[in-house]
Amino acid sequence: MPVLRLQKILRDSAPKTRVTLLATDPMAKVDVVHFASENGHRLIGQTTQAKAAPGGLDLLIFEIEKA
Repeated sequence: MPVLRLQKILRDSAPKTRVTLLATDPMAKVDVVHFASENGHRLIGQTTQAKAAPGGLDLLIFEIEKA
């Protein structure tokens, strides 16, 4: 789901737009990186805040720049 939301936001954004994506889905660590790489976007940063999301889930934070 995080990649689908990211794709929708980037589709309507101008080139070089930076987007911060917050996710709790552990697969986002793989999916977001793969999506950015496959579509020419730049992954600027990726961090994890352990147990920072509701329910004690890890909060994954990605910063992406649109190609």
